[in-house]
Amino acid sequence: MPDLQETPQPPDLRAELGRSLSTVWSRYAGARPESSKTEVEGDVVRWILADGAGELKKGMDAAAAPVEGETPGQTRTVAGYKREMSVAVTRATHRRVVALIRKDDEKTGVASETFILERMRAKQ
Repeated sequence: MPDLQETPQPPDLRAELGRSLSTVWSRYAGARPESSKTEVEGDVVRWILADGAGELKKGMDAAAAPVEGETPGQTRTVAGYKREMSVAVTRATHRRVVALIRKDDEKTGVASETFILERMRAKQ
């Protein structure tokens, strides 16, 4: 089996990812999450928000009103959110995001974002 090329990772990748994802979340949801957890396992990054279910939609609905510094008519979209979240993960991990899966569990209030990363390339 070929050796996989190691991508240099920051000393605390989970903390960096958590900060970056919280920043994007706050732009779209209107406030930073109160509680979140970041998991990194192989080709998967999972970001879990204890009370995040429905908060993104509420924040984006509230943001439909004009925001200072934004061009009139400019709105935040789910596609823009996914793009910014994927860019944040790509910057921190140095690996492209190939899929983003969002789940809201209305019963428990938990929201999760699962990022599937490109596979690491084998050394030549």
